[in-house]
Amino acid sequence: MATASSERLSIAGRIAITKRNDPDADLTELQRELKTVRLADHIRAAVETAPLPTPEQLERLRALLGGGGS
Repeated sequence: MATASSERLSIAGRIAITKRNDPDADLTELQRELKTVRLADHIRAAVETAPLPTPEQLERLRALLGGGGS
């Protein structure tokens, strides 16, 4: 399992503080940002250990991320 980045820990901490200070707070944006950072951490870890993808594989990955492709 990948270690948590400092950004990920910071956002998780902000969520916890916000919940503690206001249990009814809208956490949508913070939760969205946390999921994005978790995904980025996972992608970073995979890229560091995987061989370079082919152009076709890159296109499939771009499509998954909403960056076009087929």
